[in-house]
Amino acid sequence: MTAKPRQGADRQPMTLDDIHKAPGHLIRRSQQIAVAIFLDEMRPHDITPIQYAALVAIQTRPGIDQRTLVDLIAIDRSTIGVALRRLEERGLLARVTPKHNQRIKQLFIAPAGSALLDAARHKIDKVQERILAPLNIRERGTFMDLLARLVDINNSYSRAPLRAGARGDRAE
Repeated sequence: MTAKPRQGADRQPMTLDDIHKAPGHLIRRSQQIAVAIFLDEMRPHDITPIQYAALVAIQTRPGIDQRTLVDLIAIDRSTIGVALRRLEERGLLARVTPKHNQRIKQLFIAPAGSALLDAARHKIDKVQERILAPLNIRERGTFMDLLARLVDINNSYSRAPLRAGARGDRAE
C-alpha cells in the first residue's frame, strides 16, 4: 500500500521570486517605503507617522482618551502608549485626568503640537505626492480606490482594526 501524496505536494518549492511577487510582501515593502519617505520629509519636525496621526486625531477631537485614540488611528495600545509618552515629553500634548473618571487620561494638543502640525502641513502633502509619484494621475486614483477597498474589507484581520464610526473629522 502506497501513501497518497499530500495535496499540493507536487508543487514546486517557493522561490524568492514568488516571495517578491506576493501581495503581503509587496504591502510590507510599500509600508517601509512610505515610512522612509515620511521620515525623510519630516526630519526637521522629528516625528513619526504614528505620532503625527495621534496629534491630528487629538487636535480634531480634543479630550479623547487613549482607548478612543487607538480606535481612531487603528494602532495597538502598547505602540500608542510609547508614542504618547514621547509627545508629552516634547510638550506637544497634555494628558489630563478628569475629575469625573480618575481611571482615564484625556488627551489635549499643546500649543507646540498645534504649531508643529501647522508647520508640517505642506510636508505631509509632499510625502503623499512622493509616495504616489511613480503612478500617473489615473493610476493614482485606481490604486487608492483599490488600496482603500482592500484595507476596508480586511480591517477585521488587523490586530488594531479601525473601529466603526472612527473615520472622519466628526466631533465626539
